[in-house]
Amino acid sequence: MKKIIALALASVMVLSLAACAASPAEQAAAEAEAYVEGAADAVEAVAEAAAAEPTGEKITVILPAHEMDTIGLHEARTRQFEAETGIEVELINMGWDDVADRITADLVAGGNSYDVIEFDNAWVLKFAQNDWLEPLDNYVSDEQKNGMVPGLIDKFSNDGHLYGITWNNDTRFFMYNAAKLADAGIDKVPETWEEVRAADEALRAAGLATNTYIDSYWQGQSGGNEIYWLVSSFGGKLIDDNGNPVMGEDPKTAEAYKFVVNGLQSGMIDPASLTADYENAANVFYMGETALMMQAWPGVYAAANDPETSMIVDQIAVGDSAPHAAGEDFMVLTLPEAMAIPKTSEHKDAAWKYIEYMSSHDFDKERCAAIGSLPVWTDLYSDPDLLELYPYWEQFANQITHSKGLPDLLWYDEYCNILTTESQKIFLGEVGVEEGLKDMQAQCEEVQAQYK
Repeated sequence: MKKIIALALASVMVLSLAACAASPAEQAAAEAEAYVEGAADAVEAVAEAAAAEPTGEKITVILPAHEMDTIGLHEARTRQFEAETGIEVELINMGWDDVADRITADLVAGGNSYDVIEFDNAWVLKFAQNDWLEPLDNYVSDEQKNGMVPGLIDKFSNDGHLYGITWNNDTRFFMYNAAKLADAGIDKVPETWEEVRAADEALRAAGLATNTYIDSYWQGQSGGNEIYWLVSSFGGKLIDDNGNPVMGEDPKTAEAYKFVVNGLQSGMIDPASLTADYENAANVFYMGETALMMQAWPGVYAAANDPETSMIVDQIAVGDSAPHAAGEDFMVLTLPEAMAIPKTSEHKDAAWKYIEYMSSHDFDKERCAAIGSLPVWTDLYSDPDLLELYPYWEQFANQITHSKGLPDLLWYDEYCNILTTESQKIFLGEVGVEEGLKDMQAQCEEVQAQYK
């Protein structure tokens, strides 16, 4: 059975590598078509072969839809898992915020609705201290622990125990429309925020952009992510190294907020940023209405070069750094997501089989090749097949060494809600920057006190 699957997937790789001789747009289209067909063929091959007898066991898996998986790869491999193991899987894919709400409500109530759940990088301390998850120490192999990116194993560990296996190595990168910059006479990719301002003047004077960039500052998880990145790019701090809120006392944080307020007023920043999630922001970029995308996930490159979804085919490039305040170091966000098993699951062994299957070395390589996601397994960063498909990963390497994760807080959900709610008031001009940040800090301190 595995030989049949391997042959099907090998054919897909050949088709994808053959596409490398084409233009980026043709390559992206060919890869997507090849993998859709390959995924279907592999599942059909398993079904026609000696598929496993149904075990009568069923697991429920709840994960956000992978933002880069536009070809149904995870769904196809889940059905392949069913055929190989006989374990039935109810796969629930929803938006991140909806997934977070459902998981949290079930865990708080002590429910057992799910067997494999999303485990976000910002939840580690909270979930571990509430004893919501089954430790994976007795399941994970030495091969997995030693073969996966060390930082990903460490991120989802607490107090010596591993609680999650990464399924989405989500690091963000600065990308830009090189054609628009060239047409505007900008011969240097903006590196500082002052250079972004100068680029904005040139781009809009030439009629090449409605707004220079759009971001996601809405009242949701992505809003909290982007505001944290923005403040960090100015050298500011929302939370200090001891986990205490300091946004109301930090002048660099105030500087970051004033930059956004001025940018929204001037038109440099698309006002839709206040209601846009990540996908909305990417779609505006694909349509050529903006020139810069501050924190793009890896798949944005391929999607921007897909004529089915993009008006900027062959125009996108990856920066060597990301915008930052002069005198400050740049940073990019890393937002990995893991799969975990709730303590209340009644099917822990079957749940682990699913996690092991969907995080395997072979599937990680297939996923990287199919949708351009970053590897979870260390050796795949130097895999010749993948580097041939994605030569722009060299630029990713320049930025990824400056990656930084979100603050690890027991009260992260409350923090994020306060951050995004109060930031909206500041960005809309309902309250001044200094006043708004002081009020934000006071609210955070009040919540923090409840956890001490």
